[in-house]
Amino acid sequence: MAVLILAIFCVGTAELAPSGMLGDLAEDLSVTIPTAGLLVTVYALTVVVGGPLVTAASTRIRRKYLLVALLLVSVAGNVLSSLAPTFALLVAGRMLTAVIHGTFLAVCVVTAGGMAAEGKEGSAVAATQLGVNLATVLGVPLGTLVAQQLHWRATFAGVAVLALAAAALILLVIPDDGRTAGSSAAHELRVFKEWQVVGTVLATVLCSAGMFTLITYMVPLLTDVGGFPAAWVPAVLIAYGIGSIAGNALGGRYADRSADRAVLRLSWTLAAVCVLYWAAAPYAVGGAVFLLLFSMATFALIPGLQAKVLSAAADAPTLSLTANMSAFGLGAALGSWAGGRLIDEGFGTRAVTLGAAAFTALGALLIAQTVYAGRRRAAAAAPAAAEPAAAATAAAQAS
Repeated sequence: MAVLILAIFCVGTAELAPSGMLGDLAEDLSVTIPTAGLLVTVYALTVVVGGPLVTAASTRIRRKYLLVALLLVSVAGNVLSSLAPTFALLVAGRMLTAVIHGTFLAVCVVTAGGMAAEGKEGSAVAATQLGVNLATVLGVPLGTLVAQQLHWRATFAGVAVLALAAAALILLVIPDDGRTAGSSAAHELRVFKEWQVVGTVLATVLCSAGMFTLITYMVPLLTDVGGFPAAWVPAVLIAYGIGSIAGNALGGRYADRSADRAVLRLSWTLAAVCVLYWAAAPYAVGGAVFLLLFSMATFALIPGLQAKVLSAAADAPTLSLTANMSAFGLGAALGSWAGGRLIDEGFGTRAVTLGAAAFTALGALLIAQTVYAGRRRAAAAAPAAAEPAAAATAAAQAS
């Protein structure tokens, strides 16, 4: 499991690293900060499109070798990013890195969910998110520090080296149990007839958009709006990451009890935190505190969304989870784009907090609809299930 966490850490760091060094990227490649923010958008859109395609094409490949192959693609993408002389080639490197993201994480989640005891699926999903949390805690701030002290190119090169090491460790340590990544693509597609799956995926798009409207511009929000010293940004990002670990653990335990209740309450909590962040943003300490609360609420919500999809698509989880990963990517693209537009239209960086709140509130409304629809369906099914049992009891008494 430690090897998989390391691999997820590499993938997560590759995704999030640009958020901590947008200024350096923009200055070096002669683009604006909102344009540099498109690196997050492009990555997310590639996850959206590439994830389901890669998953559908790889369902028959044994998990161990699929994970190695995907990581080698990620290595190539990070090497290209580190060497890119132009912004266009950097975008190409990001796309190559992103194409494996959804499939890789989906296979990890399916494996963890299958190994979990009944009623512990939320904690199992949260465990797979630890690598992403560590990317937030260590990868992003360390990447930001490396970019400040050496160069942003060194950050991408470091991720490539670490991902190559993780691929080698998977070959050496992870046993080949003969299991493939999933069933046939046709079988897995059937799960999208279920509204609980489709509705949750759509809600994931909206909640993720709320998350990334703020995440993409969290460094300018700290420095430009709150006046936070740039030298202290890596320390604040470490605190952000610690909050994500705490939120992830709490969210996993909450989802163990009821994924529906967890996602419903936590989505509204995240929306409220974003609104309060708007009030605190002009103050250095207040902004740092609410960034911590934002990270806790964000990462508490994620395990519940994944566990809800895993539960609703138990017979064919791989493609549905990849679709949910793509939903996170689509939301990230929408959110990072929306945050840039808010800034470009003159609303200022502070406005991204309210944009994040609006997206998350819409997601919470959709989650509420799926939860209540599921409850109505269960209530309607209960009398029908009770009738055969009652008839059998009556027959037994009559005999």
